[in-house]
Amino acid sequence: CGSPSRLCKHMFFTRWAKLHGKLSTRVPSHGDVPSVYSEAKLVAQTYQSVKQQLFKAFQKAGLGTWVKKPPEQDQFLLTV
Repeated sequence: CGSPSRLCKHMFFTRWAKLHGKLSTRVPSHGDVPSVYSEAKLVAQTYQSVKQQLFKAFQKAGLGTWVKKPPEQDQFLLTV
């Protein structure tokens, strides 16, 4: 149809930003929404912590290292 999938990163990021905007009016600790998807992921402390735990669990289980995708894949601007 020419429109992005509801599951694509851009749509997910757009919806997250709208929710974050609603929370920031209620919770003082919520700051500005990062405009780049990769920046939003970097500042998400719980996400980063759990991701590191997952990587360590893979290593411990002898499953090797996580294959990283090119960083450019997550460097897009939020346009709402």
